[in-house]
Amino acid sequence: MRKITQRIKTAFEAGKSLTIGNTRTDGQSVWLHGNKIVTRGPIFGRHGGGASGLVFATLAGWNTPTTRERVNGITGLDFHQVNFEARLNGEPIDPSDWFVKTVQGHETCAGAAQVLDC
Repeated sequence: MRKITQRIKTAFEAGKSLTIGNTRTDGQSVWLHGNKIVTRGPIFGRHGGGASGLVFATLAGWNTPTTRERVNGITGLDFHQVNFEARLNGEPIDPSDWFVKTVQGHETCAGAAQVLDC
């Protein structure tokens, strides 16, 4: 894990703000180049109301090595690429979708506008 990712992860987990280069967190979300790539509760919808503690992640449409490294380092998910195609845990994905880590693996929450209703 890159030092930037580790420091941003530590701040995010502690709920503190930090900006390092092109990556920033306010303690509730993480942005890379101004694109939100990680966020957490309060989440409302079928995963329960209020501060659920769930962490959601997306490549924000940018299937780049840096985006994948930041998201994977912060969330522990397994975004990767095969033949220029974005994948999560070996399955092809839309790099604009939001995902939440579950005990069964992951769940897709299609579309950035739906992340609060996932």
